[in-house]
Amino acid sequence: MSNNRVKWTPELTSKLVALRNFGVTLDQIAKDLGVAYSAVVNKLKQVRPLLRAGVTPTVTPEVTPKVTPEVAIEVELPKPEFGRLPLESVDYGGWLRYGLVSDTHLCCKEERLAELHNLYDIFKQEGLTTVFHAGNPIDGYIQRINGESVFSSTIDGQAQYFADNYPQRDGIKTFFITGDDHESWFAPGFNIGAYMQAVAEKEGRTDLQYIGHVESDVEIKTGAASTLLRIQHPGGGSAYARSYSAQKVVESLEGGEKPGILVLGHWHVSNYMQERNIHVVCMPGMQDQTIFARKKRLRMEVGGAILEFKVNPDDGAVTRCRVEFIRYFTRAYYKRYIRSDSKLVGGHLVLNR
Repeated sequence: MSNNRVKWTPELTSKLVALRNFGVTLDQIAKDLGVAYSAVVNKLKQVRPLLRAGVTPTVTPEVTPKVTPEVAIEVELPKPEFGRLPLESVDYGGWLRYGLVSDTHLCCKEERLAELHNLYDIFKQEGLTTVFHAGNPIDGYIQRINGESVFSSTIDGQAQYFADNYPQRDGIKTFFITGDDHESWFAPGFNIGAYMQAVAEKEGRTDLQYIGHVESDVEIKTGAASTLLRIQHPGGGSAYARSYSAQKVVESLEGGEKPGILVLGHWHVSNYMQERNIHVVCMPGMQDQTIFARKKRLRMEVGGAILEFKVNPDDGAVTRCRVEFIRYFTRAYYKRYIRSDSKLVGGHLVLNR
């Protein structure tokens, strides 16, 4: 009887309606009744009103539907025991505190030397003894970029300017790195950072310590464990978002080489974030926006920072961290405090007519 010409008896029709009302598929109905699939489809069109009305069939189908109705089962999950997390797991010991500064670019007319000394006064007032400098302590020299900005275009002149003018406060040591730009423009392969320290020591200064080129890892020991603080002067220009370039730096780090805290100079833009469990501090600079920066549409923020954090003594993990940025306004804002700037015009042409 597996053909389209089916004699639909009342009993056969009743079975069809019953099976469909029980939710049996059309394929299965055709097999159970021994008729063609198309015959089932055509007949269902005729009896659709019965299906919609939910008419109870007069004949109980002999075939048991293969649809199992859902049954609500009450399940009770075991409740976990409440475990109290001890305070010392995230708040052990005292705060470790360091001053941060970057991109001072000394020996150029856009330097913010007064603000840099003010920042060190704050460091001294806060009781800090260690400051980390994230690169570009001097401006270097390339004629096409800063040729009309520097007070001296020689290595000796800028190194001496650094030794004579960089802030010196009793009890504070500054550990600085150099970048592969600016100060490294002078002579590729020449260790300008070590030379700058030597010139400073010749002047009797032992507070300026060179610790590496482009980046330096500082191991801070707390008990049996240690925390890695990385000071880095990366490359590339600022991105459309202030966090983007730093995010790409962190993404490139190998899993076993990640520091607990990463301090980044170079971009002159302040930002703090956590990425891949690294506390990332992007530093402002200590230099006004230069003509070159305006040409390249680079924003330049002026300021420094105080870094404070706590660590787990068992594994050195940074459990708490906070960064205070100390920002400065434009130089003209401080005219009333700096007598030498009382007649500051701003470097533009003024015509009296």
